[in-house]
Amino acid sequence: MKLAAALQRDNNNLDLFRLIAACMVIYGHAFALAPGGSTQDFVGSTLGFDYSGSLAVKIFFFLSGLVVTNSLIEKGDPLRFVIARVFRIWPAFLVVVTASALILGPLMSNLPPSDYFGHPDTFRYIRRNALMNIQFMLPGVFEDNPYKGAVNGSLWSIPLEVGAYIVLLGLFMLGVLKSRLLALGIFLLIALDPLVGNRLLFTWLGEPELKLLPPCFAFGAILALYKDHIRVDARAILGAWLLYYLFRHSAHNFYFFYAALFLSIVHLATTTTALRLRPKADISYGVYLWGFPVQQVMAHHFAAHGVVANQLLSLGVTLLLGLASWHLVEKRCIALGGTLTRRWAN
Repeated sequence: MKLAAALQRDNNNLDLFRLIAACMVIYGHAFALAPGGSTQDFVGSTLGFDYSGSLAVKIFFFLSGLVVTNSLIEKGDPLRFVIARVFRIWPAFLVVVTASALILGPLMSNLPPSDYFGHPDTFRYIRRNALMNIQFMLPGVFEDNPYKGAVNGSLWSIPLEVGAYIVLLGLFMLGVLKSRLLALGIFLLIALDPLVGNRLLFTWLGEPELKLLPPCFAFGAILALYKDHIRVDARAILGAWLLYYLFRHSAHNFYFFYAALFLSIVHLATTTTALRLRPKADISYGVYLWGFPVQQVMAHHFAAHGVVANQLLSLGVTLLLGLASWHLVEKRCIALGGTLTRRWAN
């Protein structure tokens, strides 16, 4: 199957893999939020260069680069793109941030309610996060937890994803995406920037967990650009894994691993089994947003029960919150964005 056909909505179940990635974040974070257990991160111990939570975020960025670039190329409307991204990202994000500050915060803070709501950082948390200036702390919240203070450590990736969308939109509006060779050159430059220490473009991305996110997005964008020429089948996947095996001792073996993994995800998403498991609700974003604060609550109340208990309890609660987020917030706001787009077009 050509990638162009695989990207048609009815021909893939990429939502399932986004959900798996969101659950991987909860699995991986538990080792920091509820330490002391005898288990260890399977992904981290197997790969050595990455762990499950970080790998999951890279999967998110790859899928965003693939799907969002394809959508922008297909629809070719910058305003529609902006409306769709705003109504997809901000509503659920703002609900989580506001609920964390106004409901979860006073319940979990070691300060009296009057002191908590009177503290300038309480409403600053909402205001700054709404503007994508991510703040992690609320007054007196989770200060006694093993992972002290951070209310929602998962929020760090959202501004980076928004930044990726802005770069993509800028390139589109400059006409770069009309020339596949020019676009390929720019996306390859983004992909290779970490190899030179991020001295070309993303000079402020020094952390290993950050600097590889633009390349993952760029790889997805490249696939979208050449979707009419790329086949997604078992032979191509086998070839990608053979290259990883060949270069497994290279200092940059992770490039081959991520490429093979991402291509495998696209292929698996088109299989009959995956299509039969298509979720009725896309709850992955809600699960990602709610996972960390739920895990902190579980770590506060069930610290003695260890990592596995934190993972299982948090997954159960977060899946329910993800469903609520989809049906009460995300689905409705996506529909509202679509309505605004149609009215603008008319």
